[in-house]
Amino acid sequence: MNRLITRVRHTCHAAFFAGAAIVLMTLAGCANRTVQINLVPTHAGIRPQVVHRSSHWFVCNRIAIVRISGMLADGRSGGLFGSGHNPVSDLRQTLDRIAHDPRVKAVILRLNTPGGTVTASAMMYHDILTFKKKTHLPVIASMMDLCASGGYYISCASDYQMAYPTTITASIGVIVQLFNFHKSLGYLGIQAPVFVSGKNKDTASPFHRMSASQRAIVQGFVNQFYARFLGIAKKTHPLVPAKNWSWLADGRPMTGTDAARYHLINGLGNLDDAIALAKKMAHIHHANIVLYSRSSHGHGSIYAHSQPLHTGEEFNMFNINMNPSAAAAMLHPTFLYMWEN
Repeated sequence: MNRLITRVRHTCHAAFFAGAAIVLMTLAGCANRTVQINLVPTHAGIRPQVVHRSSHWFVCNRIAIVRISGMLADGRSGGLFGSGHNPVSDLRQTLDRIAHDPRVKAVILRLNTPGGTVTASAMMYHDILTFKKKTHLPVIASMMDLCASGGYYISCASDYQMAYPTTITASIGVIVQLFNFHKSLGYLGIQAPVFVSGKNKDTASPFHRMSASQRAIVQGFVNQFYARFLGIAKKTHPLVPAKNWSWLADGRPMTGTDAARYHLINGLGNLDDAIALAKKMAHIHHANIVLYSRSSHGHGSIYAHSQPLHTGEEFNMFNINMNPSAAAAMLHPTFLYMWEN
């Protein structure tokens, strides 16, 4: 009986202090429009996680960190050992969540990616521009180990591109890798007859040799996508002399140091420097740092990984996603803003 009374008292005390905290937050302007108290962990959707709390009392301002990593594709990423996330969808959900949080005063894109498909890169670039137009919040791109090609492309949507001296970035260009098995099939005595409505209907088919006209069609796509990338890079970096673009945009990757030297980024700095710049651009002195993640538990730091939802089957610490469509997609031409090393 005494234990029961003690438990009731503790529960009442907890409820009292929780209520008092909510009242204080509301009076201080810190509370969001909706207060939700979860008694058990939840895992649905993108969730904010405070990874660094300001040492000052009653600080309501937030700097949001958005993690963009891995191959950029409008579909499940990562292949056999991938997380199974759709980075395009994740970015859209995250930006929508941030746009509805009045406490967020600036956004940092924490980029660690070799790039990805042409369309996914364009979609993410567009979503960042739309977010900026809607919220008028400053957006800083903070490049980690790798922010090349499509990663560099989407960073051009930010207000400031910052990289480590050791970051690998740039790689402005387009690549498409085609497979062709027609000789191998001949050695095996296998035929692959095809019936088409026009001579170019089976362009880039892996089962026959490409004609000159078909090669010209594919190269035309590459040239068009490259012109789009180059146009965005030129628009974003007016300090680059026109004569330098012919070699700066020939597909070569470069270090953050060289990218800063040739004005392909705005400056060098680490993630703490990006946070300091975000505060300056937002005209605030103090802020809590919030990482947007699919995980609702754990604390981590500003360098913490966003924990993925568990998809596929897990064996011995590896998350194996058996996706038959991924293997089939390898046979189809995919145009990439990606550095392949």
